[in-house]
Amino acid sequence: MVSFFTDLTLLALCVVGITALMGTISQVIAVKLFGGKKVSHFVDKSKSFQQNWSPVKRRN
Repeated sequence: MVSFFTDLTLLALCVVGITALMGTISQVIAVKLFGGKKVSHFVDKSKSFQQNWSPVKRRN
């Protein structure tokens, strides 16, 4: 009976672990295959917009 619960726990951990990692793994594969040269296009565009912004001064 103890071995049954051990096997069930290991199976549950494997299923949860694989499910949790599937999204990350598929995103990495999609970016590598379909990202092309424009992987950081939006990040670069945001940085170019924010380059001339004045910093926000905090009040204490």
